[in-house]
Amino acid sequence: MSEPYNRFSGQSPERLTALTDGLFAVAMTLLVLGLRVPLAAADSEHGLWEGLLKLGPSFAAYLLSFTMLGTFWLAQHTLLTILGKCDRTLTWIHLGFLFVVTLLPFSAAVLADHVGLRLAIGAYWLNILLLGAGRRPDPLRARGRHLLRQHRRERDRPGRRPALLHRLPATASPVGAAAVTARGSGAR
Repeated sequence: MSEPYNRFSGQSPERLTALTDGLFAVAMTLLVLGLRVPLAAADSEHGLWEGLLKLGPSFAAYLLSFTMLGTFWLAQHTLLTILGKCDRTLTWIHLGFLFVVTLLPFSAAVLADHVGLRLAIGAYWLNILLLGAGRRPDPLRARGRHLLRQHRRERDRPGRRPALLHRLPATASPVGAAAVTARGSGAR
């Protein structure tokens, strides 16, 4: 083998996309597993309704987390679509981001079980903040290392970054979602 391992490993944007899609799918599936059917109260219609209503915090955490993961997946999908190639450093940066993605089902479960505690709310939003921060290095690295696809349009001439790159950090910003949660929780 005449070529060094480091020259080939982590070079495929298609493999990175497949891994990203798989981990997001697993994380989103784990979120729904946090919703438990109320068995104790299921002996009557009224009891079942009471049990379902008690799932409110769990369902709210599920809905919020699913929406957040969907937003981050769309942002990652956009970036991975415009990547022409990849390098090992970008792959490791992306793996760090995916690690934080896999923590969201846990922090969502903590939030659902302890919705009135500031520590649970803070841990959840720290996870969201880390997701946003983890998204930032990918487009910077891709642009700096010339890993983006070559565009043939006049407006994408050399020295001008693709318009999509301007919007990527904004698509996954946790600030707006944090404001909604703080207002909804009564900021205890």
